[in-house]
Amino acid sequence: MSALSFARRLSVVCLCAVVAACGGGSDSDGAVPPDPLAGYRQQTLDWQPCDPSILGSPEGLPAELEDRVRCAQVRAPMDYRAPRRGEVTLAVMKVAAEEPARKLGALFFNPGGPGVDGLGLASHFGALWTGADPATPGGALRREMSKRYDLIGFSPRGTGASSALSCESNELYRPARFASDDRSADNIEALLYNAGLKARTCLKNPLARYINTEQTVHDLDLMRGLLGDPRLNYIGYSYGTWLGAWYAARYPHRVGRMLLDSSMDFSADFDEASRSQVRASQRVMDQVLAGYASRHPDRFGLGDSEDAFRDVFGRLPSDLKALAAESLQLGNRRLTEENLLAYKTLSILGELLDAAPDAGAAQLHQALDDRGMLVARAEDDTRLREATHQLIDTYLERRSEPPEPVDLGRMAATFLAVVCNDTASRTERDYWVTLGDQYAVTYPLLGGGITAQPCLYWGGPSVSKPSAAAVAEAGTLLMVQSQYDALTLTEGAMALFDQLPAARLIYVEEEYTHGVFPYETDCVDLPVLRYFIDGTVPARRTDCAGRPLPGDEPAGRSLRALAAPASPYRDPDQADLSVQRIKAIIAGRPYQR
Repeated sequence: MSALSFARRLSVVCLCAVVAACGGGSDSDGAVPPDPLAGYRQQTLDWQPCDPSILGSPEGLPAELEDRVRCAQVRAPMDYRAPRRGEVTLAVMKVAAEEPARKLGALFFNPGGPGVDGLGLASHFGALWTGADPATPGGALRREMSKRYDLIGFSPRGTGASSALSCESNELYRPARFASDDRSADNIEALLYNAGLKARTCLKNPLARYINTEQTVHDLDLMRGLLGDPRLNYIGYSYGTWLGAWYAARYPHRVGRMLLDSSMDFSADFDEASRSQVRASQRVMDQVLAGYASRHPDRFGLGDSEDAFRDVFGRLPSDLKALAAESLQLGNRRLTEENLLAYKTLSILGELLDAAPDAGAAQLHQALDDRGMLVARAEDDTRLREATHQLIDTYLERRSEPPEPVDLGRMAATFLAVVCNDTASRTERDYWVTLGDQYAVTYPLLGGGITAQPCLYWGGPSVSKPSAAAVAEAGTLLMVQSQYDALTLTEGAMALFDQLPAARLIYVEEEYTHGVFPYETDCVDLPVLRYFIDGTVPARRTDCAGRPLPGDEPAGRSLRALAAPASPYRDPDQADLSVQRIKAIIAGRPYQR
């Protein structure tokens, strides 16, 4: 889901442009003034075995990593411009390199958001690469990542196991209907009131103004220094590309090997990020999912044309449209079938409600049981019927819910704070109302909701964002982007790429996954792995074929072509679980087996 610049370059010793005490480097008698951050830079990290529950999951940490996983707490100033204002604590996880004598350094991960906890990425990448089969070429490269890097996950300030930001109040949200359907004055007032209530509630928390990318960039550099690395090696997804670009702009000479996957346009701002996400999500619905469903009408029962698929949404009751907007997980190719079956359940419930708008639970469940086959395949029909019964209960519970108090957890609160603190937002109320009116028609899935902008009520950013030109000074960055990225508009990523003449791009055609790597094809993954292992830089742009969706494999392929290539992993099923967990973290959702 852009902003900053309170100095051109931050000194290795004392953040000279930020901390007034640095002055010109000495006081009147020639003495060098003390470094106000010395206490933070000189702390010793106490690496201990991780609490098995630190990832917030009953599954705990991957057993295959044995004793290589350690956790520590890092003290950091709440405000690097005024270190005496107070401090925060950052949770860090390290998966130690298998061969310390050959270590290339530490490799940091950030899954994006903003607001997503990245602590677990280190362990899941560690499990994935530790399980690689060195007897295969691709497996050997993956295993080298496990052997030669300390893998570092961390909870950005505000999230996870770090000092948390939460925004709660007894005040109640006003009831609001689905914003793309109801553009009445009363509903718009409710949307804007709720947006303002979120902002006012968060601003009561004294930490809120210090949850921003500028501070997190300095946190990253602090952790880099404490680990003893002269340069930062980094993999960032989505907002993590924004964070990585900001770091590159602030510390260009400290950038090592950096991958930006599913990039935001760093030359733009968060207003444009909001608009872009609305457009990107609708494009996936209208072009990718509509096309796929129409090619497989017997499987999904959503019509045999793209127009028929789009009409399904238009016929849904507003409450079910709201459920679709909240629940469809559009950023992961692996969930295509699940998304379409969920979409079909919404369509079925919509038809039941159309026939009996005031029906209760018993009547709706009975009406569903009385229907014949919902789709052609028996196994899909069974899944669809069970899911629709569950949806009936969910829908009825939501319909009877009383107004809720404000309760933004760590992820939502951090998202709000970063977005509003990083860049200036348009503050004309009518701009967002008019834009919502337009987007509600053109991009009905999410478009009307763009009116509800909390940053209208935030009071402006707390930091100043550096330029994309400053990012270019960091040299060769590697980018990965899918053609139809569902959350960070591909055109924005390409705009950033065009402004980074030394950057390299791996472009995945006919793909909409948000957070591509690992993609498990040689064309995508091997250049990334070689870049991190030996610094090999690919061509300016490499176009890779996307993986076909189930049932879309080209007809007429030989049996040899259909045979699966040798897996680069000793246990492919276990590796696939690690990849699924990685993708779930990037999506900001709990992994469900």
